[in-house]
Amino acid sequence: MTSTTPATATLRMRLLGTTAPKAVVLIRFVVGWIFLTEGVQKFLFPGELGPGRFAKTPLPAPEFFAYLDGVFEIVCGALLIVGLLTRLAAIPMIVDMLGAQILTKATILTHQGFWSYMHESRVEWAQLFGSVFLLIVGAGAFSLDAVLTAPRRTSPGDTGTP
Repeated sequence: MTSTTPATATLRMRLLGTTAPKAVVLIRFVVGWIFLTEGVQKFLFPGELGPGRFAKTPLPAPEFFAYLDGVFEIVCGALLIVGLLTRLAAIPMIVDMLGAQILTKATILTHQGFWSYMHESRVEWAQLFGSVFLLIVGAGAFSLDAVLTAPRRTSPGDTGTP
């Protein structure tokens, strides 16, 4: 039997709890699906989207960072889709999108201007704010987070002890 301390229960509710509406599943699915598919593409198309693309940034060890980024996008994308550890999964994706803005899009702003930058960075902005949204509101009602934090049902007269 596992016993839950008040501190553990509070932490679980802060990480997994949500009062967000059911419609959050739509945002979660789209944001998660885009991350997951972009992560997979880093492995399928290494020259264009993996180490080859990362080699054009100032990051050291482009192969390592490209594949690390791909793994994070696949894992966190999948977690977002099913709504498991949603707030935790959103954090590295926020960092990922900030990094994408700085490492791959900032030069467009400085060399080609505002409108080119806005066009080229639209997906990163959408992913960034979608991830921030999920960090704030959580997974919503249709999620594994909601299942894990739902009140446990007991039979009448059940005291919860074996």
